Amino acid sequence: MELDKDFIVDEIYGGRLLISVRADQRELASNIRAARAILNSFPDTYIIINAHTIELGHKNPEYTIDSHLGDRKGIMSEKGVTAGFKSAKKQGCKIVVIDLDEHIWQVRPFELSKYISRRKADFVNGLMEACYIVFDGEAVVVNAKDQTRREIESIIEELKP
Repeated sequence: MELDKDFIVDEIYGGRLLISVRADQRELASNIRAARAILNSFPDTYIIINAHTIELGHKNPEYTIDSHLGDRKGIMSEKGVTAGFKSAKKQGCKIVVIDLDEHIWQVRPFELSKYISRRKADFVNGLMEACYIVFDGEAVVVNAKDQTRREIESIIEELKP
């Protein structure tokens, strides 16, 4: 279903998920999967999968989530949260999507909350607005500015089967 020449309307979430016809094809399936998990968990959220731009040394953000730039990070371990946040900040993102389904395949709330809570300064300084964590078709959102490490751990716990 086409919205116009620039975007395709998602077959499941309709106008809540718009996909640029110029989106990065190499990551499109993963980006759609993670976006659908977020939309499944947050019924008032809207996501655009952005057009892929090719600039030397610059990777553009994959998403616009509720008017904020965001990028999906398919981390290899919980330690990848640090690099994910740093990379997203360089890209001008206000939202980081931690995609556990890409490489990890399990949720370890204690470990994950430790690394996210260490990014508190990014949230306090206004560099980050939110961190979505995606696992098995579901998502949660945390903000280290407003939540303690234990609160973040408890929210992540909701993703465990």
